[in-house]
Amino acid sequence: MTVIAVPVMVVGPNGLPRHRRLAAQIEAQREENLRLGRQLVQLRTEYSAFTTDRRARERAVREELGWVRPDEVIVEIPGQPAHAQP
Repeated sequence: MTVIAVPVMVVGPNGLPRHRRLAAQIEAQREENLRLGRQLVQLRTEYSAFTTDRRARERAVREELGWVRPDEVIVEIPGQPAHAQP
């Protein structure tokens, strides 16, 4: 009975195929964790700059919100559409 049961259990849906599927999921999760870890380091660096550097806050507001100082003038220069380039 063991001679038949063990190979069936190994090759069956809860055997080797499941093990391979779970191993692939673990590897994908580890890669996602590394990506999120790098993103966390970047966000912590940006946060640190915002809390300590006034120029970093001003730069972020200008870039993200398009704000300007009252004494500044905005000049828009129209560009060529991407498909019209020679």
